[in-house]
Amino acid sequence: MKDKYDSFENALEELKNIVQNFENNDDMSVDDLLKNYEQGMKAYSYCSKKLEETQKKIKFIEESYE
Repeated sequence: MKDKYDSFENALEELKNIVQNFENNDDMSVDDLLKNYEQGMKAYSYCSKKLEETQKKIKFIEESYE
């Protein structure tokens, strides 16, 4: 399955928008809550994986210069 996001920044921006949507919308339906939660988890997962990959690359670079 191909990721929906083309960059960490895009996924993070969507995650921020979803959080704002939760904070600013007191009368959201259960279906909308679930949909937004699922989209938020996808964005969070993408960001988390990208950060983990970046940490591994940084560690590899650091080790190659030791």
